[in-house]
Amino acid sequence: MKRLRVRAWRPQWGVRVLASACLAATRLLLADPAPEGSRHCDATDAQAARSLADVLYERREYQRAGECYQAAGDPSHAQLAFLKAVGPQSEATARAFREQQDAAKSLLTKVQRAFRSDH
Repeated sequence: MKRLRVRAWRPQWGVRVLASACLAATRLLLADPAPEGSRHCDATDAQAARSLADVLYERREYQRAGECYQAAGDPSHAQLAFLKAVGPQSEATARAFREQQDAAKSLLTKVQRAFRSDH
């Protein structure tokens, strides 16, 4: 009678990949404004900064709009503009993550088949 060896294989690398992806997604969601040195809003006062920010936001220049909202003292609109500025990058990151996830699933399936096959 042939004895089967049962091994408890846990995909620890999969957990690490998932944790790394979650950390990257969290960083994108909590988009920080540009560093102090790169901020530029060509407004002289808060009211002018707010008006310029609205115009930039309408033009979809979200990064600069966020900087002007911050200069106007409106952090909630600034954060929204910065999040919109990060949007295209996060979509590309999500697509790359899905591709890596599919590759990981395929590899896991192959490994499971290899353990199940009769040698």
